[in-house]
Amino acid sequence: MNGKIFDKIILVSLCDKFTRDLGNFLSQNLGMIFCDAKELVEYELVDKKAMEELCSVEYLEKSEKKVAKHIASFENVVVSIGYDYLMHNLEILREKSLICFVKLPKSFVKANGEAINEIAYDARTADLEKISDVTLSVRKTDVEFVVEKIISNLRRFV
Repeated sequence: MNGKIFDKIILVSLCDKFTRDLGNFLSQNLGMIFCDAKELVEYELVDKKAMEELCSVEYLEKSEKKVAKHIASFENVVVSIGYDYLMHNLEILREKSLICFVKLPKSFVKANGEAINEIAYDARTADLEKISDVTLSVRKTDVEFVVEKIISNLRRFV
């Protein structure tokens, strides 16, 4: 037993759509609320592109930090989050959170995720492995299968 006290699970992979689908399904299985960090940021900022044109990058970063603080206050929630947003707000989001990194096959990320080269994949994977409480390497990308693996790994923390 690890003994880490957490009230939210932060779920990250290098494929945002997969993370969102996985987080939604995981939250249903655990009876928790689901939050997609990207949708929440976009909702709060309304139109990020227009904001970038009208405001400074500093203003956007400050606004995103505000949303991260809001997410950090959530309890009983599964949060799907992208690599960049997690890394930019790690210190805010880490407290009382269990960070779970789902390491997907490079070929799956290339086909279904953002355009990412091998160097970026390797560097981002190394970053996420360092900061995560749980890292799951999966070859099978079926959402139900991965959720079962996550739940079995969570038993170490309760």
